[in-house]
Amino acid sequence: MDGKAAVQTVEGVESSVAALAVFVREAAGAEAGSGAARPGGDPLRNQADAWLDALAEAARLEARVAALEVQAAAGFAAAEAALAAPDASRSERDLLEMSVTAEVAGALTLSEGSAARFLEESSRLSRDLPLTLAALGSGSISWQHARIICDETEGLDPEAAAAFEAHFLDPDTPGYARRVARRGS
Repeated sequence: MDGKAAVQTVEGVESSVAALAVFVREAAGAEAGSGAARPGGDPLRNQADAWLDALAEAARLEARVAALEVQAAAGFAAAEAALAAPDASRSERDLLEMSVTAEVAGALTLSEGSAARFLEESSRLSRDLPLTLAALGSGSISWQHARIICDETEGLDPEAAAAFEAHFLDPDTPGYARRVARRGS
């Protein structure tokens, strides 16, 4: 587990929380009649825009928190695996996996089935899909988008998965700007 990436994700979360606070204060200030912080124009339009900006920033924050959860789950699972005896039997490894799943389920208030799927997705994102995890951490894609990429790349060899991921997420990939423009319209 890359600790530096998790620290960067936390910094992104902090940035989103600060921006969200600005937008909410701006919208609430306009709502309270103290005047919107945005210069000129219609105060009610400024308020509506500030609430919309708050929604967009909340979505980025949600994605960044999801990336942090992915990194924490993958880090926890890796640390627990490293603590296991190197000569552990198959049943001991199964017990460890069940224990990790139960701990993650409890921490995230998920069912054990959902936690098992989350751990698998976290492992794949951390190990095999770095562009997807980075995009989630930056808030440019949602958790649902990241899950779809996990689903669509399941069973692909590493090179094919990387090409699939790059097709949608790497701005240096040919045709990326055209795809982004098409999605925006």
